[in-house]
Amino acid sequence: MSSQESSPKEANLEISYTRLSPPPDPNGKDPSHAPIVFLHGLSTCHMEFSHTTPFLSKDYDLILVDLPGHSGSRDILPFTLDNAVNALSHLVSTKVAGGRAHVVGLSLGGVVALELARRRPELVLSLFCTGCAPLSGYRKWFISRSRLMGGIEILSGKLTTERMFWSYIGVEPFPRLRAEMRRNHSMELLRSGYGACTEMTIEKVAEIRGVRIAIVAGGKKDSVEQTRETGKVLANANPECKAFVVRDAVHLWDLQLPELFAQGVRAWVEGSEMPKEFELLK
Repeated sequence: MSSQESSPKEANLEISYTRLSPPPDPNGKDPSHAPIVFLHGLSTCHMEFSHTTPFLSKDYDLILVDLPGHSGSRDILPFTLDNAVNALSHLVSTKVAGGRAHVVGLSLGGVVALELARRRPELVLSLFCTGCAPLSGYRKWFISRSRLMGGIEILSGKLTTERMFWSYIGVEPFPRLRAEMRRNHSMELLRSGYGACTEMTIEKVAEIRGVRIAIVAGGKKDSVEQTRETGKVLANANPECKAFVVRDAVHLWDLQLPELFAQGVRAWVEGSEMPKEFELLK
């Protein structure tokens, strides 16, 4: 685990992360695949991917990040895309052999991953992101009211029971993760996190070059049409980029369908055929 105490004025922010490495090869060979960096959603932490990693950890070196302002990186404030990209750039440059990694991002983590690909494409071998298409319409209107959204989230965190909370999200209860989410809840973090989501625009997506990107919508919660449009913009710059929808998936579908999520990550990283549940958005 890295140190997490840093000032946002520092050139290289030390972010907290958990590393899961595959067992040593009996013949002494190095792993054949580059590491995969996982970026979680707003107010959660690296534990969000706990159900997904068992399907990948035997073959891949996995780096599970706590984004600035969250859990092990709680002291890196304020949360901004600048700080997040700075910290991730430093992490990949200094902790990954060869200085390049595959990246997986969900929700806010997907927004951060897209911004990393825009600013530092030389660090990103491929990107699998979900629930992070640039906002439009009523979704943008609500999320842009970051103080209102933060207040609602804090209040619901206090008032809803464990089962009610997870039932609304659409996944099985994960008490340890919710306890960590409660610790992460602050108006400062939620306002800055929701604000960052509105910073990722379709115009910024159009600036990404040289990164093979899969952008995925959970069919039950995310905007499928906005994901489709984002996929078109990405493919205009790089025909290898694709957009998908998983129809039965909710927003946090790494918790809902962890094996399928891992299968999608593996297929995209390895450049193989995506699982049949990944419907291509043309």
